[in-house]
Amino acid sequence: MKQTAWKIYVLMRREFLEEFSYKFNFILEILTILTLSSIFYFISKIFTGGTTPVLASYHGDYFSFVLIGLAFTGYINTGLSAFTATIRNEQMLGTLEFIISTPTSISLILFSRLLWKFFYSTINASIFFIFGIIFLNASYTNVNYPAIPVIVVMSVIAFNGLGMISAGFILIFKRGDPINMLLGFAASLLGGVFFPIEVLPSILQKISAFIPITYALRLMRNACIRGYSMRELMPDMLILFVLCVLFAAIGYLFFSYAVKRTRMDGTLSHY
Repeated sequence: MKQTAWKIYVLMRREFLEEFSYKFNFILEILTILTLSSIFYFISKIFTGGTTPVLASYHGDYFSFVLIGLAFTGYINTGLSAFTATIRNEQMLGTLEFIISTPTSISLILFSRLLWKFFYSTINASIFFIFGIIFLNASYTNVNYPAIPVIVVMSVIAFNGLGMISAGFILIFKRGDPINMLLGFAASLLGGVFFPIEVLPSILQKISAFIPITYALRLMRNACIRGYSMRELMPDMLILFVLCVLFAAIGYLFFSYAVKRTRMDGTLSHY
């Protein structure tokens, strides 16, 4: 157990040193957060003086609504791309096959990467909310704080499962990953990141019911804006939990199959 914890620490420390060795990139990310927040703040001014029906249940506050979507996007990307980015990076460095042949399992390496990205996404989300609340008047006055980590963890696990499927495609086909592309599209259009899904045609609303981000964002907004209790959040939490277990199981099985297949045909380190 201690050895595993030490390996996770070492791997996360490597990720930290690599990330912050590019200080200018980190500054650009912060500027991107501030710019995006400001853009949607001014867009929200369009709704000043009137409340559209689809925003009425969120107190008519579009900026507070969309800020949650913007901040949560980092967790979506973490789940979807952490594994794929790790696999691609190690393939290009020529170290993937060497790493897999060591006593440190590939699952532990990927878990450490995911853990670091989760921490990094939390920093970015915090900047979104700090800037939005202090400088742009975002309002969250009745927040169900205990529900937030539960929602975030389940959401990341669900997208992590999808990310493992994506990483499996990269291992087998090397290029042309359809998972990230389709889910990036689904999250932006169907998941309610930028607008309530109630404005979508009924057929697209039905499709959105199969996407984890739909439930994750609705839960976050209900917990942060409406102040829903755990009992009121439970129906969506149960659906998100089912999706979480389903996608995690499918992702693990497919990724394990991809590793086994590429090791057998000798293409594990090819890209």
